[in-house]
Amino acid sequence: AAAEALGRIGDPQALPDLLEALRDAEPRVRRAAAEALGEIGDPQALPGLLEALQDADARRAAAEALGEIGDPQALPGLLEALRDADPRVRRAAAKALGEIGDPRAVPGLL
Repeated sequence: AAAEALGRIGDPQALPDLLEALRDAEPRVRRAAAEALGEIGDPQALPGLLEALQDADARRAAAEALGEIGDPQALPGLLEALRDADPRVRRAAAKALGEIGDPRAVPGLL
């Protein structure tokens, strides 16, 4: 609930704590942290969110957050997520790539 509140408030000073929460033992905390980082939308969260794309419990939320941030630096990680076994992760990655709008994503989306 705290991560959700921090995301709604949108203050970038919460970034360090939310990035730390991406490594929490509890999967729900990791997902909520990724979602909050997306809501805040600060590109400084990119490295932590790209790392979270490797977390089975937080991949979908991380992909969605990367789309909300909209930074083309996320393309390689999102293109890799298009091949994820979980269709929800693939969908989130495709949507994020569309939100970023970089033409370099077209071959992967095709």
